[in-house]
Amino acid sequence: MSNLDSFATYALETGARMTNSPLQFKAQTRVDASRDELWAMVTDFDRIGDFIPMVKRSYSDDSNAVAPGQVGAVRVIHAHGAPKPTLETVKAFEAPRLLAYSAADENLFGMFTEHLSVITCDPYPGGGAVFTWLAYGVPAKNPVLRLAGKGMFSGVLTAGTRNIAKRLAR
Repeated sequence: MSNLDSFATYALETGARMTNSPLQFKAQTRVDASRDELWAMVTDFDRIGDFIPMVKRSYSDDSNAVAPGQVGAVRVIHAHGAPKPTLETVKAFEAPRLLAYSAADENLFGMFTEHLSVITCDPYPGGGAVFTWLAYGVPAKNPVLRLAGKGMFSGVLTAGTRNIAKRLAR
């Protein structure tokens, strides 16, 4: 159990309220930036490629959002080599602490259904902040797709979390 585990409590509680899908992966890191700086990075949907691997362009479609980038907004993510963009709908937005979004099933290529990701940004005692990223989903029944999906979640969350810490390093 890492010393950051206690910072995952709110994210885990939120995930349990929002989905029945099983938790597939959890990634956490402490960053050398304030919670507000961390929050600004993870909610700037035009800059998702600054930390998520393979993203070449991203933006927010706010046509159904309660406010720009908030509940109802769709994160449109164009990845290198992907034939069409990934669409992720913002399901919860509690500035400056919590962001939850879901990807459409077709964007997960049969690897998962009922996806939900929960991100929290918490202040760290003594300075900095803690970034927690959870990925939920129902894995494919096909063992090859299930293995690929677990690898995809693990790779994206691990690299994304590491990249956030690097970008915010002082």
